[in-house]
Amino acid sequence: MNYLKSITNKKIKDFISEPIVLGKGILPRQYDDEGHYYYIAMSNIKKWKFESEDCKKVSDSFYANNINKNIKLNDILIARSGEGTIGKVALIEDDDVEGIFADFTMRVRLKEYNPKFAYYYFRSELFQYLIYTNKKGLGNNTNIFPGQIQELPILDFDQGQQTQIVNQIQAKINAQKVIDRQIREKCKEIEKIIKQAI
Repeated sequence: MNYLKSITNKKIKDFISEPIVLGKGILPRQYDDEGHYYYIAMSNIKKWKFESEDCKKVSDSFYANNINKNIKLNDILIARSGEGTIGKVALIEDDDVEGIFADFTMRVRLKEYNPKFAYYYFRSELFQYLIYTNKKGLGNNTNIFPGQIQELPILDFDQGQQTQIVNQIQAKINAQKVIDRQIREKCKEIEKIIKQAI
């Protein structure tokens, strides 16, 4: 915290376009397997991205009645509870994804700030340590709330510098994807050699 305060005097609340809010709880009968809208729980963002594969769906009426808890492009969701999950974040990068976020998550909508840069910052060890030191509760019943999140410091780089850093990070990620693909190909070759030897 002291380090961040030495390099920025801005807080997350200085860049939000609307208040950070908790999501909506749901009853079992409000799910709809044939529904069009996702119900995004903490389990759907635990790998630092929104994963739709195991995401449940809700009825059109549930969505319409809770439109203030919807998600849209460039929203950031933060898990607010549970050891191992608290602080995990996901950036909504698909304009076609429609849904409601769950009560154990919170939504951050930013203005005049690069959402992808914010996403990478929220994933950083610095920010995750702030979550760890500000959470309340014991054991697996730990929580952090919007009022706490909005008061946390945020890096105050101009948007041009934010974009430059995002591009550098993305280049590193893309390079790693190439390496990962090469490793998978080598593993297949090794497996083939072993099978032939057997």
